[in-house]
This record gives sequence, structure tokens and C-alpha cells, in this order.
Amino acid sequence: MLCTIKKWAPSEEGTFLLAHIPNDTLILKLSHLRANTFNLATLDEIMAIEIERSSVKKVVMPSSTATVRLKLTRTYLSDITFVAGNGQLNFLTITESRLKTIPSTIVHLVALETVAITKSPIETVNLWLFSKLTRLYELNLCSNKILFLHLPDTSVGDFASLQLLFLSENLLTTINLGAFNGMQALQTLDFQNNRIRRVQGALVSNSLQTLELSGNRLETLYCCEWHLPNLNHLALSRNVLSMFPTCLSLTMPNVLYLILDRNALIDSDTWHNLFTLKRLQQLDISHNRLTKAVLGNISNSLLFLDLQYNNITVLHVPAGRMGLKITASYNAIDTFDIKSLSPNVTTLEMFCNPIDCSFNRARMQIGQEPVCYTDRRNCKTLQNIIK
Repeated sequence: MLCTIKKWAPSEEGTFLLAHIPNDTLILKLSHLRANTFNLATLDEIMAIEIERSSVKKVVMPSSTATVRLKLTRTYLSDITFVAGNGQLNFLTITESRLKTIPSTIVHLVALETVAITKSPIETVNLWLFSKLTRLYELNLCSNKILFLHLPDTSVGDFASLQLLFLSENLLTTINLGAFNGMQALQTLDFQNNRIRRVQGALVSNSLQTLELSGNRLETLYCCEWHLPNLNHLALSRNVLSMFPTCLSLTMPNVLYLILDRNALIDSDTWHNLFTLKRLQQLDISHNRLTKAVLGNISNSLLFLDLQYNNITVLHVPAGRMGLKITASYNAIDTFDIKSLSPNVTTLEMFCNPIDCSFNRARMQIGQEPVCYTDRRNCKTLQNIIK
């Protein structure tokens, strides 16, 4: 099913060896191909073609081909042309190339379902090139050098099937989220690990389920004009947020997983509104600057609350769902009353506080009460192991 040809030089050796490819070959891999330009017309009966570790600079794909998958990895590719009329190619992967722009002829690949163009020196992307590809459901443009995204106004039917859009590991500094509102099928929007400082536009989508903005430089996030009724995963790790996103509980009422670790969050009367989220199951606010966790109105759906690595001195959670797990290690809690904790809390971790009252009810005998300790001698050792 897989046939590999190494160090083929078509201009010197001709195509004689192609006649010896087994008839049942599904994947043809060309490794260290010796050609500056390569026309895939010579391989038009192969279902999947991979070109890897090659000096090829230009590839031409004809319209009359049976190829369904095309993958180019670690090449000198700077130009690729797709001839109009190609109705077969479903999957396109280009990684570690020298492409500086998205090939304009990609609009001719009407059967495309997934596209991954990654680890290339692409600086500007016009997403309009993908808007008329009605079968495209996944677009991966991660790990390029993208500084600018262009997305003109969309028309009805544009991006008809696009569900997954990945733009992580680029160089974006500003994004207009309102530009994505026309993607009616979009479920995942990923901007992890860029350099985003400013978010513009109101994100309005009935389909979006996951929004990833971790690993950026956001100081504030205003969401009062957003409308994301079906969003269940919001990740904002590794930013510099000092305040929780505004209006989050109103505009994203069905969030299940809210990840805000490694920011600069401080105590505020507003962040307690998060606990009005009726479906919230996991809240991670570890590695911030909080000094107290007095949570009287905690959501009855919450199962995991991570408060580690803050400067919390007071922990008070009088109510909670049966099975709630709280992690509050590496804080500054010096007094603690077990009665301030809901009996529904089944696990509490308080390692490396001035007082440690950690317990796991699953490992305790019926009627046994937690025991508190004030010995922190092993905290630095434990901290190094965890890190």
C-alpha cells in the first residue's frame, strides 16, 4: 500500500521506474526528490502522494488526477499551482516549506475538506481564498509568521462547512473577532501563542464551542457585546489579565471549562459573577495574584476549582456540588476551619500553606475528620518536583 522512491531525478532518469510501482499502491512517497519543478501529472493514478525532504521549488497539480491526498514536508517549495477543474483532492498538507503566501489557485480545489499549511514564512493571509470551498471543514495555518489576517465581508454560503480554524503559533498582535461571525458552522477558533494585545469586534456565533486565546499579551477583554450561547470552552491562560473578562456570565452562559491560569488577576467584586454560570464544571485561576477565596455563591455544577499559586490567605467555600475538588496548594492560608467548607467537597489539596488540611474523603473512614498540619519543610522539594 506504501511505495517509497528515494533520490529520483526525473530529468535524468525519466519515468521508467513509475511502470514498476505495484498496482495496489495507495500512497507514493518521494523522498529526496531531485527536481526544481515537478508536475504531478506523471502520477495521476496515485491516490495519495507525499513529497518529503526534497529541494523541489515548484509543484504543478493538473485538473485530471485521481490524487485525493497531497502532502509536502520539508521542501524548498515556494510556488504551487492547482489547475482549475480539480475535483478530487480532499486533503492538502504543506509543512516546513518556503511559501510566503497562500497559493491563489487553491480556490480551484473545490473538493477540499482539510487544509494544513504550517511552519512556513507566510506573513499575510487572505481568508477569502477559502470562502468558496464549500466542503472545507478544517483549516490549519499554525506555526507560520502571520502578522496580518484579511477577511472581507462574507456572503451567504461562504465557509459553508468550516468547523475548525487554527491560527496558533503566529505573530498576530491585533484581531477583529467580528470578522468571523459569517462562519456559520465554526466550532473551534484557536489563536494560542500569538502576540495579541488587542481584540476588536463583537464575536457573535451560535455554533462556536471552543475559543482559545491562551499565550498572548491581553491585559483586558471586553465581552459585553458578544453572544456565544453554545460556547463551552474558553481558555485565556498565559496572558496579563488583571480583571476577569467583562459580561462573561451574560454573553457566554453555558461555559463548562474556564481556564484563566497564569495571568495577573487580582481580587475584585466582579469575578464572583463567574459562579453564576449554571453549567461551569472547571475553573482554573491558579498562578494569579488573588488574596482571598470567599466563595459563597459557587455554581452548583462546579467539579474542579484550581486556586494554586496565588497569595490566598482565606479559603471559605460553604456550598458546592457533591464531588467538588478544590486545589489550593502554594498559597498563604494560615488559619482554616473545616466547617467553612461544604461537606460536599470530596477532595481538598492545601500543600505548602502555613496550614495544611488536605484530605480525600474516598480514602477516609466514615466519620473520620481531616487533620491539619503546620509542617512546610518539604515544600521547596515538592515544588521543584511539580514544576
